[in-house]
Amino acid sequence: MYDFAMPITMTTERDGRVARVTFDNSARGNCLDTALLRELAEALERAAADPAHVVIRLEMAGRHFCGGWDTASFAGLADEPAETVAERLRESDALVDRIRRLPVPVVAGVRGRIVGFGLGLLAAVHLPVAAAEARASLPEARFGFAPAGVGHTVARALPRAQAYALLCGLTTATGRQLSAWGLVARVAPEAQLDAAVEEVLDGLLEIPGGTLRGIVEVVGSSVDTGRPDRAYAVAARTIVAGAGS
Repeated sequence: MYDFAMPITMTTERDGRVARVTFDNSARGNCLDTALLRELAEALERAAADPAHVVIRLEMAGRHFCGGWDTASFAGLADEPAETVAERLRESDALVDRIRRLPVPVVAGVRGRIVGFGLGLLAAVHLPVAAAEARASLPEARFGFAPAGVGHTVARALPRAQAYALLCGLTTATGRQLSAWGLVARVAPEAQLDAAVEEVLDGLLEIPGGTLRGIVEVVGSSVDTGRPDRAYAVAARTIVAGAGS
């Protein structure tokens, strides 16, 4: 077991091929602040850096996936210049982007509440598996805030009218709605969520590790550039490796 600053730990399973990173701030609904988010990103990067790890399983402990940004950090924001606040928002979104850009797929079971910034974390996970009973909401508007990075994510992922309804706090999304919007890979009843995650892991572990990393690279480069150029090089690399094995 690898120990990080609490509340993050890492263990391995499936003959060392799966790194299980557990984040446990469950006493506060797994809410985040900049320090915790940085620790999580670094833990996931450390897991991805080990060539023995084919998949990362992210476990958000307790009843809820993520309670959003720690509201204790809101104190004093009104006294800060707008550009200082904007820079803090950019910093948190850059940390989430580090998770999105990990070179191995991250699988996570998503249960309970996904609040505010937690939806941005969810969108960074490669293969989230949601409980049908999970609920996603964006309460920022009630605090008088317009969502930043998560607002951008929602606006790109959802039909326009549904993005407005979610961002204005007029609706709460179910696990099945998150699936319909393309924000989760699979939905299962709460009682079957862990089994569904295991099935996803089973499927991924049937694929050679180098190929999995290649698929992550193809998807990432295609989303970022809108072009297939990198995909050709990655596919050629895996074809040559497969032909020689």
